[in-house]
Amino acid sequence: MKTVHLIQHTHWDREWYFTENDSRVVLYYFMQDLLTRLEQDTTLGPFILDGQTVVLEDFMRVAPDERERVQRLIHEGRILIGPWYTQTDFLVVGAESIARNLLLGKADCDTWGGTMPVGYVPDSFGQSAQLPLFLREFGIDCAVIWRGWCEYDVASSEFDWVAQGGRAVTTAVLPWGYGCAKWLPTDADKAMDVLPAILQKQARFSLTDELLLPNGNDQSPFEYGVPAMLDALNERQQDYRFQRSDFSAFFAALRATKTPLPTFSGELLSPKYMRIHRGIFSTRIDIKLLNARLEQFVSQTLEPLLAVNMRLGLPYPQQAVENIWREAMKSHAHDSIGGCNADRVNSMVKARLTDGLESARQLFDLNMKMLAEGISARQDGKKIILFNPLPHVRDAQVTLTLYTPHADFRIVDDAGNPCRWQLLRETPQDMSTIVQELSNSTTTTWYRKCEILLEAAALPACGYRTFSLQEGQPAGFAHQTQDTDALENAWLRLELEDGQLTLTDKRSQQRYPHILRLVDGGDAGDNYNYSPPAQDWQITSDGCLTKSHCVRATLNDTLTLHWRIPAPVDAAARQAHECNGLLEVAMTIRLPHDRPWLDVEIDVNNTLRDHRLQVEIPVGIEQAFHFADQPFGLIQRENRPAALQHWQAENWTEAPASLWPMQSLVMLHNATRGLCAVTEGLREYEIPAAQTGVIAVTLLRSVGWLGLPDLPWRPGRASGMVLPSPESQIPGQHHFHLAVLPMAEGQSAGFWRAVEHWRTPASGYLDSGWSRFRTNPHGLRFADHYSVLAWDCALHFSTLKKAQNGNALILRGWNPGLTPLPCVTPDVNTAAQPVTLAETPVDALSDTVAPGTPLSWRMDY
Repeated sequence: MKTVHLIQHTHWDREWYFTENDSRVVLYYFMQDLLTRLEQDTTLGPFILDGQTVVLEDFMRVAPDERERVQRLIHEGRILIGPWYTQTDFLVVGAESIARNLLLGKADCDTWGGTMPVGYVPDSFGQSAQLPLFLREFGIDCAVIWRGWCEYDVASSEFDWVAQGGRAVTTAVLPWGYGCAKWLPTDADKAMDVLPAILQKQARFSLTDELLLPNGNDQSPFEYGVPAMLDALNERQQDYRFQRSDFSAFFAALRATKTPLPTFSGELLSPKYMRIHRGIFSTRIDIKLLNARLEQFVSQTLEPLLAVNMRLGLPYPQQAVENIWREAMKSHAHDSIGGCNADRVNSMVKARLTDGLESARQLFDLNMKMLAEGISARQDGKKIILFNPLPHVRDAQVTLTLYTPHADFRIVDDAGNPCRWQLLRETPQDMSTIVQELSNSTTTTWYRKCEILLEAAALPACGYRTFSLQEGQPAGFAHQTQDTDALENAWLRLELEDGQLTLTDKRSQQRYPHILRLVDGGDAGDNYNYSPPAQDWQITSDGCLTKSHCVRATLNDTLTLHWRIPAPVDAAARQAHECNGLLEVAMTIRLPHDRPWLDVEIDVNNTLRDHRLQVEIPVGIEQAFHFADQPFGLIQRENRPAALQHWQAENWTEAPASLWPMQSLVMLHNATRGLCAVTEGLREYEIPAAQTGVIAVTLLRSVGWLGLPDLPWRPGRASGMVLPSPESQIPGQHHFHLAVLPMAEGQSAGFWRAVEHWRTPASGYLDSGWSRFRTNPHGLRFADHYSVLAWDCALHFSTLKKAQNGNALILRGWNPGLTPLPCVTPDVNTAAQPVTLAETPVDALSDTVAPGTPLSWRMDY
């Protein structure tokens, strides 16, 4: 006899083709019904509230008087909540966001008085190989998942899943989804007509006689009559024993069978049984870029600055920062961050992220202002504060915006030595629009707005150093500006010949022709999936270069390129091979004199529809695999997925195309030759089927539908709804930023340090004495340079923040590569205790940090 564990639940999409305003109204009535049913019949339950505490937060907004009823049922174990704050996507959002999602979910569960200790992930569009790591860091040793699994990955629906660094969880798959037993008849005779087929499918891949039967669906009400119906079936048949259960009870029963489980390592991206929608990695790229900018700025710039200021005596606005994270996470669900929504919803997702970035930048500016206020500089002039979030001393080129009425100025360090700088761009600025003191002036005050690169040496670890702007004085060094025919430094040379770029790595003498070529092709898909037209017509940047200018300057060599690319304006024109549109692209490539990378900025005026624009990085090596980063780690992937050979014959739901997610990095290399692309917010790349030695980074894709049926790579029904989504064509200006790093010595320590420095820049602030907002003096005094701690090791910096509880700081890094790294204790003037992502003590600390593993320290003051 098989035991069937009835799992009653609802899956709660906060937004999709409807808005969060719609779902919050529906939630009010759903929760009122659920509470009443559970109170009227004490035999009902437990009920799983989708594993995300934001549902309770939303309900409290519309029904705050119901808190006691909800809390009582949670205490009784009849409503199960957590462990997540929101049901996040794991392939598009950042590692710190995933960690904070669990951290805030844990805080909410502690407040409500109960948590479901299961990593329930019912609808993420694919599963990260690192999910077991995150769960184990929060003391969770089992997971329930849906999309992405098939028997080619692991033969059974129960297995031990091991993350890159070795952390494992017992995992159960819902092979037919969380809605496979939705809307069951409450009449036992009618139920027997439908249940056998459902249960046979549930048992198809199971190793034991313990089966899961999830009863619920999207925004679906409590099916309170089902338990009694199943009780009646227990009296009528002997094949199955139905029991009211939950995931914890299921895993206890699974372990009690003592059945050996297979072990699996890796990500789960198979679309054999259910679509994973690989197109979401690049849908609504404006939202993806904004989210990545917010995540990186908050965790690696704002929070470290606030941590430094807290140690200096300034208040840490913890709730304000938490609010930023919570609002961002409301945009991190699979539909929301995926961009596979109605246009109205996408506008709300973008607005939340924009609001968060505005708040974060205001916090940064005010804290830099308060920091500068307390510093007595050693040199005359206006104070410039350069902040380095990395936990090691570094030299850097810092982007800084200056406002000055003077034609000349110099910048000196704290010893009075002139610093070199390079003007990037200059525009006139009406100061009354940005300075409160001038806002009511009857005259206009015009200044020069100068964006510069400032060369700074020995910036303190997790700290700042003070420089001075001295206006009306010569720069103190000879500006170097001359036209040249190539970009060149000690490591690299980039040449433009006949409109094509060739990069040479002077360390290895390896040449990379046709680099950074633009390729525009059709996209006949929707918000969920890229779909190539039946007969695509690709347009490239070849022969379309209209202007180029190469300059050698003080700190960087710069090559600017402008293309006017005739292209089809839409799908119909592409099918007719008609170039009736124009794609205008500007590219600025900078080669720092002191760094082995190309810094690339691309500006696109998107006037086309139904297309995808990529930038190609040809590596020119033939091998079967490549690498990309994943949350807190690195993953190896096939250049050409083996599943492409049989997906159509087996009627998969979607093509297992070589479209992949990344956090920010993809590389293809062997021992002597290779290239790495590091991006600022671009999340998708492709290894083209006919060019397995080429990395194609997707810049944008434009489509006009939420869902479409019968796509070549996704046959059958439409995903979502067949709903026009014209704003997903994303017309207008778009800016992209990436770096290209040649890999002369593979994944060397020097390579990884360069990646970290590009991904985590230092920041600058000019204390002009003016401000948009006035604040009273705080009366504190600070040194002109300061370091809160040092942690000079090969781990990559993730964050420095205030602890969730207590006046402690949390410092975190992770091993980005494929080999173990030494475990180094931070140099700090207090005790440093290793902790988990949940900020709980680690029992035993290894001498090394495994690949793909974070290491966190708590420092109490």
